[in-house]
Amino acid sequence: MRPVFPVVALLAALSCLSAGHASADELGRGWQLERDVDSPTYAFIEPAITDLDVDVMVLSCEPTERKSGLQLRLYPPEPGPFRSAQSSPVELAPDVVIDIDGRRYAARLLFADDFVVVANAADGAVPVLSASLVTSLQNGRHFTMRLHTMEASPSSRTTPAFEITADLQAGIGGAAIAVLRRCGTPNDTLASGPARAR
Repeated sequence: MRPVFPVVALLAALSCLSAGHASADELGRGWQLERDVDSPTYAFIEPAITDLDVDVMVLSCEPTERKSGLQLRLYPPEPGPFRSAQSSPVELAPDVVIDIDGRRYAARLLFADDFVVVANAADGAVPVLSASLVTSLQNGRHFTMRLHTMEASPSSRTTPAFEITADLQAGIGGAAIAVLRRCGTPNDTLASGPARAR
């Protein structure tokens, strides 16, 4: 489970933003590309609203069996399980729904040591985002991810336990996704069943 970039580098980038390299109203408003490199390998966005302690969402280029693809990763403030707004640890069900401007995508959570991968496709054994989902991330505006707890019954899952929302077009918006799309996005269906992030 190898992060595509050092977590320290991401935290440093966020620190620079908060220290004044970007105005306060830019924070949490859209995608920010990896800084001070010729070819960015990741972009990050802070949720606009969430009732989980998701610190940042990261779209990263990952090597795959054929070439490379894009992964969406959720990072909590500290390694370990996500926590609710009441600071209680939360065991999340692997199945989630992503809604972008009314278009829905079924996806899965794949748990690593200090982050969670969100994927709806795979290139071989590597979980990635499908081409259509990446297109929606680039062109859409209203992002909502709906999550449930493991103990939620099937009948109760019509109402999500948690949501993560973001404005995909604020800041530099879809331009960040366009830069990262050189990675390519396979269309393979993500296999069902338990999995771990790579």
